Amino acid sequence: MWFAVVLFTILLGLLAYLDTRKPKNFPPGPRWLPLLGSALTVFKTRKKTGDLPRMANELSKKYGPVLGLKIGIDKSVVVCGLHAIREFLLSDDLDGRPMGLFFEMRTFGLRQGLIMTDQSFWHEQRRFIVRHLREFGFGRRNMSAMIEDEAQLMVEHFKKNITQKNGYGVVQMDNVGGIHILNTLWTMLAGVRYSPEDKEVNKLQSNLNELFKNADMVGALFSQFPILRFIAPDFSGYNLYMNSHKPLWKFITEEVEHHKKTFVPNQPRDLIDVYLQMLNEKDKPHTFSKDQLLCVCIDLFMAGSETTTKSFGFGFTYLLLNPEVQKKAQAEIDVVVGRERLPTLHDRPKMPYMEGIVYESIRMFIGRGLGIPHRALKDTTLCGYTIPKDTMVIPNFYGILQGNEFGWDDPDKFRPERFIENDKIIPLPDNFIPFGLGKRRCMGETLAKANLFLFISALLQNFTFSIPAGCDPPSLDGNPGITPGPKPFKAQFRLRD
Repeated sequence: MWFAVVLFTILLGLLAYLDTRKPKNFPPGPRWLPLLGSALTVFKTRKKTGDLPRMANELSKKYGPVLGLKIGIDKSVVVCGLHAIREFLLSDDLDGRPMGLFFEMRTFGLRQGLIMTDQSFWHEQRRFIVRHLREFGFGRRNMSAMIEDEAQLMVEHFKKNITQKNGYGVVQMDNVGGIHILNTLWTMLAGVRYSPEDKEVNKLQSNLNELFKNADMVGALFSQFPILRFIAPDFSGYNLYMNSHKPLWKFITEEVEHHKKTFVPNQPRDLIDVYLQMLNEKDKPHTFSKDQLLCVCIDLFMAGSETTTKSFGFGFTYLLLNPEVQKKAQAEIDVVVGRERLPTLHDRPKMPYMEGIVYESIRMFIGRGLGIPHRALKDTTLCGYTIPKDTMVIPNFYGILQGNEFGWDDPDKFRPERFIENDKIIPLPDNFIPFGLGKRRCMGETLAKANLFLFISALLQNFTFSIPAGCDPPSLDGNPGITPGPKPFKAQFRLRD
């Protein structure tokens, strides 16, 4: 009996000791405690700085630009600073996507879709999706027409909310563009355009916003300490995660089933039809399946509005706080476009100030967050440190877009002029990489920038925005989470004279 107790104690102590040992030449960082790893240091530093990007930036001052951490069972490396981020993003060895509960449960527990897959599977699926999205307008000239139509609907929706007696309206501005922005991709994917008053889609986006606000890009407690999903499902975020995804799974499944019932071979209406046609091919590649189609739809539903909507929200946060920026943009719109038609992408080369607003809106969003995690596909090195296979590696964009490596002396200022010289957009500086680099560069970059340009300029052409009487100014703190978002705020708008 005593022998068993002693043996158990020795084994437990040995396991605890091994749990604190770092791999040889692993990037420097806080020391690891048994079971917790560096969680306590991360928690304390995050409480001090406010969010994960600033936490990592703070720790990198002590440990260097390649920061080694361990939270529960997850070993991870956060990369700070332009030199290290560029080396990381351009490395084929670090081109994978992380594995684990948090990243796979969102797609029915399957390692499928586009966002969280890698290697040959990802290459084949991405190539197919991008090629056929282009057939329905993605990155083509008629994409501008689709966004212009949606911008017109947004303007009309705003006009409906103007109180005739007072001549102005008030709107919840932080997420007002969500459905309109989703429509610009979903029209190509599913041939469907949703009303901004659609209760089901608004509820889905609200659920996802809540999840994105209460989790982190690197995971949640239930993924870092898996036992917590059984003994503390609410505290660990497991219930929130599942309750946010179940309605989306049902919504996507019903949309695909509707397409299957109305599908006519060789007469594709949208990307889902093209994919269903591929599923009917006898010699289709093994990466194609109904489950994969569902997972692609889930990825694109999230990606189709999440990041662009938050860039839009941060943009209007700063436009409310800087009315002089609105006035300069409106003056440019009046000269180039006038009032008789909406702006188009053909106007963009002659509207550098509006384009500068787009870049600043993106910077204020991406600069508050971490990039999508990668995974080491094999034992490799980064900036001279050893990165073991399957280690999660995350880029931190805060330092290069809003922090100490920004390159301008006023990173907290919303200043579109910084991107303009001689009435033209200057070549973007090396540190302005909000969409990433290399093979994993965001496939939606063109659509995101077009959406922001056309939606913001259409609204500024027609309305002037201000802080409603009795309301606090929008907060610049933002909500940290999987992706950072502006805190809820309202805007008053009135038709321009």
